[in-house]
Parts: sequence; C-alpha cells; structure tokens
Amino acid sequence: MDLTLLTDWLWILGLLGLGVTYFIWDRLRKLPPGNEVMRGLAAQIQSGALAFARRVGVVLAAFVVAAAILLFFAAGFRTAGAFVGGALCAMLAAFSGLFAAVRANVRTAEAARYPGLPAGLRTAFSGGAVAGLAVASLAVLGTGLLFFMGIRRPGVYEEIRFREFAEIVSGFAMGASSIALFARVGGGIFSKAADMGADLVGKTETGIPEDDARNPATIADLVGDCAGDTAGMGADLFESCVAAVIATIAVGMTEATLGGYENRIAAVSLPLFAIAVGLIASIAGVYILRHLKPERPAQALRTVQLASAALFLLIMLGVVYALGFDMADEATGRVYGYFGPFWALLAGSVAGVAVGAVTAAFTGPAAARRIAEASATGPAANVLAGISAGFQSSVPALLVVCAAVGVSYAVSGLYGIAVAAVGMLATVGITVTVHAFGPIADNAGGIVQLGHLGPDARRVTETLHTAGKESGSVITAFSICSAALTAIALYAAYASWVGLEGINLIDPVVVIGFLIGGVIPFAVAALTITSVTKAAGAVMAEVRRQFTDTPGIMEGTVAPDSARTVDVATRYALREMIAPGVLAVAAPVAVGAGLGVEALGGMLAGATVTGVLLALFMANAGSAWDMAKQQIEMSLAGGGRGTDAHRAAIVGDTIGDPFKDTAGPSMNILIKLMSLVSLALVPWLLSLPINRGAGSRQVLDPENMEAMRQAVSAFFG
Repeated sequence: MDLTLLTDWLWILGLLGLGVTYFIWDRLRKLPPGNEVMRGLAAQIQSGALAFARRVGVVLAAFVVAAAILLFFAAGFRTAGAFVGGALCAMLAAFSGLFAAVRANVRTAEAARYPGLPAGLRTAFSGGAVAGLAVASLAVLGTGLLFFMGIRRPGVYEEIRFREFAEIVSGFAMGASSIALFARVGGGIFSKAADMGADLVGKTETGIPEDDARNPATIADLVGDCAGDTAGMGADLFESCVAAVIATIAVGMTEATLGGYENRIAAVSLPLFAIAVGLIASIAGVYILRHLKPERPAQALRTVQLASAALFLLIMLGVVYALGFDMADEATGRVYGYFGPFWALLAGSVAGVAVGAVTAAFTGPAAARRIAEASATGPAANVLAGISAGFQSSVPALLVVCAAVGVSYAVSGLYGIAVAAVGMLATVGITVTVHAFGPIADNAGGIVQLGHLGPDARRVTETLHTAGKESGSVITAFSICSAALTAIALYAAYASWVGLEGINLIDPVVVIGFLIGGVIPFAVAALTITSVTKAAGAVMAEVRRQFTDTPGIMEGTVAPDSARTVDVATRYALREMIAPGVLAVAAPVAVGAGLGVEALGGMLAGATVTGVLLALFMANAGSAWDMAKQQIEMSLAGGGRGTDAHRAAIVGDTIGDPFKDTAGPSMNILIKLMSLVSLALVPWLLSLPINRGAGSRQVLDPENMEAMRQAVSAFFG
C-alpha cells in the first residue's frame, strides 16, 4: 500500500483530536469549583479575560481582513484564503488556551484544598491538556485540509503545481504567524503591565503581600496569566508547528536531492504524518500522567514529555520506512541513507532535550541561588548576575542548534534541517500542555491566597507553580531554538524560489539588507519593552489613584475597582501591539521591493542571527531573575521576604518580566513571520522591474558603484 495515499485523510485525525479535547474539557468543567468566595474570584478573572479576548479579537479581525485584501492583489485568491484560514486557526488555538485557563484555575484551587497535591496536579494538567491538544489538533486539521484540497487535484504532479501549492500553504503559515505575533505581544504587554503594577505599588510601595485582595491590580495580574502566558503561548507554538511543516513542504518541493515525483510526494507527506503522529503521542502523554507518582510534579511533567517524544519517534521509524525515501545529491554524487529523514527527526528531538537541559542549568535552582545570594549587595548586583546568566546560556544553546543543523544536513541535506524542526515541534500538544500548566497553577495560587484557603492549599499550589515555572522556561528556550531551525529551512526555500545560488556579502546592497535585518529584532525588542513600560506606568498610576482616592481599600472595608485596572491594561495592550506587527510585515515588503530579492535574502539572514541570540538572552535572563526571587521568597536563599535581597530581587524580576514574556518570545515569531511574508510574496516580488533579468545585483548601477569607490578612496587619501 502507498502510505502517501493516507495523507489525504490525516485531517480527520485533527477532528478526532478536537473530540478528545472536548471530552477532557467536559470532564474538567464538571469538577467542583469551590465555595462562593472562590467562584466570585474566578468570575472576576473570567470576565476580565473574556473582555480582553473580545477586544483583541475585533482588532485582529480587522487586521486579517485588510491583510487578506492586500495579499489577494499580490499573490492571488488561494493564498489570501489560506492566510485567513491560518489566522482563524491561530485565533482558535489562542482562545482555547484562554478558556481552559479561566475554567481550570478555580478547580485546581479547590483540588489543592481537598484532597491535595495529586488532585491539584491532575486538574491543572487537564486544563493545560485542553489548550495543548487543541493546538495540536488544529495544526493537523488546518495543514491536512490544505493538502487534501491542493496537492491531489488533477494535474498537480507537474513541478509548477508543486510550487503553486507551496506558495498557498506559506500563506496559511503567514496568517498563523501574524496572529501569533499580535497575540504574544498584546498578551505579554497586558500580562507584564499588570504584574509590574501589582508588584511595584503593592509589594514595594505599600508593603502588602502578593495576591492581596486590596490590590486593584491583583485580578488584572491573574487575567494576564491567562491572556499572555496561556493564550499567547498557544498561538506561538501553533504558529511554530505550522511554520515548521510549511518549511518542510517548501523545501521538499524544491530540494534537488529529492529527485522525482515519488520522493517529492513522500517529502511533502512526512511532516504531515509527523504532526499527526505527534498528536497521537501527545494524547497518550496526557493519559500517562494519571499513572505517575504526583509527589514530584516537575519530574512527572518531564517524564510525560520524554515518554511522548519516545512514542513519537518509535512510530515515525515505521512511517519513514514505509514512505521509502531514495535521496541522492547529483552534484556531489552523495547518496543519503534510507532512514535519513528519521535521523533528522531524531536530531531535532534530541536537540530539544539538550536545549532544555542547557536552559535548566542557567535558570534552575542552582543558578537562581547564585543570583539570590548576589542580591544581598543590592539591585545592581542582582541585575548584572541575571544579565550574565542570559549571555552565558545563549552560547551552549546556539551550539546545540548548530549541531542539529550539521547532523540533519549530513543525513538528509537541506530537507533534513526542515525535518529536524518538525522533530522538535511534532509533540506540540504535550509541550503546550506542560507550559499552560504553570499559569493555571499560578492562578490557582492567587485564588487560594485571595480566598484565605489556608497554608496547606497554598503549599500545594506553590509546589505546582514552581514545577510549572521550571518547565515554562525550558519550553520558551525550546521554542526559540526550534524557530532557528525553521527559519533556516524557510530561508533555503526562499533562496530556491527566487533563484539565488548564494548570498554575496561583498555586494553592498546585500550588506545593506543584512544590516537592516540585524537591527529589526532590536527595534522590535525596544518597541515591546517600551510598550510594557508605558502600560505598566498607566496601571501603577491607576492603582495609586485608587489607594489615594479610596482609603477604605487599604483598610479592607471597600473593594478595589479591579475591572477598571483590567480596562487600562487592555487599552494599552491593544494600542501598543500594532507597531511591532506592522514592522514585521512591512520590512520584507519594503526591502524586497526597494532593494531587490538578494537584499531581502540578506535581511532574512541578519534577522535570524540577531533574533535568535536576543531571544535566548532575554528569555533565559528573565527566567533566572524570576527563579531567584522565588528562591528568596521561599527562604531557600537570600534571607526571605522583606529583606534587602528580596527588594533587589523584585527589581530584577520586574526587568525580567518583559524580557522573558514579551520581548524575548516575540523574536522567534518575528524571524519566521518575515520569512513567510517573503515566501508568500515571491510571485509579486519577481514581477517587479527591480527583480527581473539579472536580478537585484544590478540595483546599483556599476558606473555609480565605481564612482562611489573612487569617492571613498579620495576621502581617505
């Protein structure tokens, strides 16, 4: 039997996955939601989260319509339609995480109160599973339907139709990336503005503890956990998974080592089989947790991830064998092994585990303790120690990526690099599940504190939250490194589509593009951090106003106006998330149309290098600061709450929040979005006069270039 014939029907697995997701959701919502006070707190969080989602949804819908109209004229109806489909799937992925979090938080709090840790772990994990399996199922459903409607139509076996299909699916990934960037940036701005407002005014100025009912920003902070850490990450990893699949399809349709039709259809089918098998492995992982000992939640979460990855690789060994690859490089005469794509999948999976180990080494308890001890001498020492940890962590993490690129290229050429990215992201269902677990546990801890449910319940939620934080920092770094592999594959596809044999770094136009690309991640980081600062300032002003105008709030006789604080954070998040998204979409258009396709290639390369390094530095430094503060608050280092070390750690954590949850994660979406925009617009770019004939190398007239050289020589004597 020809296994590729089954590729047409893989989208059905996506529907089945959504069915399993609903089953878990239905069981979750039937769990007891606690007493009247707990239900009231949960209702406030839910109301704020849904209000944020509605307003963001309106803005995103307007953007999708406008972008689809422009894409229709630039790339055609089918690419524009795929863009809309990708955007809708990404929005569903984001909102599924949001809805799961606002339902699971209060049920986790109740489970932590009675019967305790095992029930709390399973409840929070079930909430995360709703988010994770929805993301994985939508990825299988969306890409599978595109394949079903596109590749099997009559006449598609010619080379030109392969290329057409790749251009269409790049539109789907572009839609997913656009929404992911807006959701990540918007959710991150909201989340960190509320968090900073609650911490700096509540803890530092008024001396009230975290998650205090008197703080007007407390509810907004808990809403931010749902909006930024759960919904934002859901859209982020959905986009990462889809982008990796589309990159593999794009390279598979153009890579010379794949030869004829049989190899190409197998190459296109492999990533779709991989995410379908990854969905099955993720579902298995969700149910494996029920049979693990819950006394050590962090270890249970790691075991589930490793078990899902092992099951995925075992099944994919059989899939690669059945697909029957026959790959050879005619230019060099090299013949790749029969199982070359499987070794690339394995390289990606192992790289993901290695990146996790590196991140844990630089953000885990040992590293956090060093930062906590440094905090005793003041905020400057805390900040410098965190910056050092971020810089150091970038080196081994990037070396892991280099190793994955080298191994995957050795076993399967450029196609292998794309397959390695799929290997990292195929079990995205369990990855998102584990990441969403942390914010849900954090929300549950807030409800326990606000509802005065006692130290035992608080101890359970603290244990769960610590496990979630450790896993969250690992997954953030993991998503950044997978973005690097995906961006390299997308870059190779772009170069093939526009006919670039290489990028000439002696060409001044290419150098201009390279430098422009290198500075774009810095510009986006500056925009996002400035946005968080503005939004946090507005939240802090609102919190101070309420404390000043209503003295009864501090006395506990008057409830704070939490809804107004949520509204302030939402307005700033909506306003400030536009500029980074527009820059990411507009930059490739401007460079490709103004300087040519070679300069655009240079821009993509420059953005990938600086974007990945910036993302690793900011994400890991932020996580290290966060863990150091927690070590001090748990009296494991630094002297405990209220000490000078604790006040210094609050400063470091405040700096780290926008680093790790807003600016850092936006980098991995940024570099992929620019590549996908470039791919989707290839037909339009090649139709421009600047890109015709000899290509963009002639964008600067040779006579003018010679005149420039003479002028420079004369200037320097």
